[in-house]
Amino acid sequence: MRTLLFTKLLCTLLLFSSCSKDDSDNLIDFSASFKNASTGILEGDSEINLDINFSRTATESGSIEIAYTTDNAVYGTDFTTHPSGENGSLTLPVNAGDGKATITFTKLTDPIEGTSRSIDFSIQSFEGVGWNVGANKNLNLSFTPVASSGAVIDLLTGGSNFPNQVYIDLSTSKQTAVQRDTWELAVYNGTENRVFLNSSLLVAAAQLEGKTDLLAVTESTALSSPLTLNSWGQPSQVSTVAELLVNLPVGYSQFSNLAEGIVFTDSKEGNLDETAFAEVSTTASENNVYLVSLGNEIPTDAAEAGSINTTGAHRGFLKVRILSDGNSYTIRYAALNETSAYQEITVAKNSDQVKTAVSFTSGTVVAVEPEASKWDLNFTGIYSYSSGGYGLTYSDYGLHNSLGNVGLYEVLTYQITDAVRTDYDVPSYTNFSISDVNESALIYNNQAVIASDWRNSGDGIAKDDRYYIIKDGEGNLYKLRFTALLSSGGERGFSQLEYEKLN
Repeated sequence: MRTLLFTKLLCTLLLFSSCSKDDSDNLIDFSASFKNASTGILEGDSEINLDINFSRTATESGSIEIAYTTDNAVYGTDFTTHPSGENGSLTLPVNAGDGKATITFTKLTDPIEGTSRSIDFSIQSFEGVGWNVGANKNLNLSFTPVASSGAVIDLLTGGSNFPNQVYIDLSTSKQTAVQRDTWELAVYNGTENRVFLNSSLLVAAAQLEGKTDLLAVTESTALSSPLTLNSWGQPSQVSTVAELLVNLPVGYSQFSNLAEGIVFTDSKEGNLDETAFAEVSTTASENNVYLVSLGNEIPTDAAEAGSINTTGAHRGFLKVRILSDGNSYTIRYAALNETSAYQEITVAKNSDQVKTAVSFTSGTVVAVEPEASKWDLNFTGIYSYSSGGYGLTYSDYGLHNSLGNVGLYEVLTYQITDAVRTDYDVPSYTNFSISDVNESALIYNNQAVIASDWRNSGDGIAKDDRYYIIKDGEGNLYKLRFTALLSSGGERGFSQLEYEKLN
């Protein structure tokens, strides 16, 4: 009897030991990453917490070594940190069970108006553990005591290939450039569970009604019911995935059926209910598989003076299924004919940003949009959406952060029709003052008010018949106009604008 009892006890211990080992083996890799790629200290604030998020709870103790460099700032005079960083670096202790680490940053002085001051932090290494660096290795912290009075900005879209999309914060005159092929999808961080396509890369997506098994979908999969789609007004009956792929990529022969509400791109207006992806349900069985056209490569050959060369070879397709619990998204994806395994990216909602971008190339969250309050305008070399059976693509495209509570309207000063000029009874850009602002005209439900209407590409000029009034999320009002479409050498992709704060 004692022998039998000992044997059962031994088996039980072995079972628990086996389960414990399996649980450990199934843990995802531990990585540490700054919560944001950039942030700032609001006027009136003196302290801010800089969080380093972990991919999972730490199971062992260690430390993170952080280095920093300064611009117009001196430790002990203009700022301090906890833990201490007197020698240009600081050590953050991490205990087993911690879910994040935090640097407390204290601002001691404000920069003189008209000057800038910033700190660049960087995760350098880990002591005593084999951890990895996550998506945001670096963090730029800027001191922003007052809104900028205005500036002239040369857009960093990068030349005739337009490799970059740029985000502009008018209150700091800061411009953030992001290579436009670093992401394909972005998820919404608001209360609704929404997914956006990277229109600057010509990404498109088609929902497969009734298909919820990602790995069961291949090119030969039959659609739940045939679709009647149009390409250049010519109807086509589509019955399989392979047939749907033929004209899914954005181009002059893209599928759609506007009469039945079938469109495979997001609308240019940028509203939540006008996206190619339906709202992601918190009930998993209600979320279908999507075919995603990954857009087109960025060419490297420069165009002739005054021309553009923005659309290279097609980047291929993936099948994607997205789930949500309301607080995070789980993005599952695989090659189209893969039937045995898929990859997965989990994205927690981040209230500091309007959208969080993901890259299928790297399989990670990537830093694209700055914080919601840190950008007002976005300019991209190309913008795409479907219209009536063909794809539309535009260059020199301007958007405003409508989902981030930025409003904008256009002021048209004159119009020429049949060689006859009609001047409108509105102030010139130079004479426009804060008393002329019509707040009821500010547009918050259409991000594409600027679009590409500000320029005449055929003549290579920025139009002088219009300017724009902008109200940012902090209530600052600005006037803005475009002053150049081409560089001094006649090259596209080097546009210029100027703006001024209205007081």
